[in-house]
Amino acid sequence: MMQMGLSWLVMLLSSFAVLLMLLLCWLQWLRCRSQLAELQVLRNLMQGVGEVIGRLERHNAELACGLRAERAQAAQLRRQVELLRAAVR
Repeated sequence: MMQMGLSWLVMLLSSFAVLLMLLLCWLQWLRCRSQLAELQVLRNLMQGVGEVIGRLERHNAELACGLRAERAQAAQLRRQVELLRAAVR
């Protein structure tokens, strides 16, 4: 009779261990699902940041072109002033 009780105890403990492992797997799955949702949000944010960076780089390039044009025009105007001063003397 003792042998029968021991086998039932082993089966009960084994079943409990299996249920505990199932519970832990389910909790891990929930955590993984939550992290996947957070990852998607972060990917969307990074895409938005990338778009902003691209827009700022394009704007910076446009401003640099404008600055080069303004400097060239200023140099041309300085040359014209020098020519006019030379012509007046």
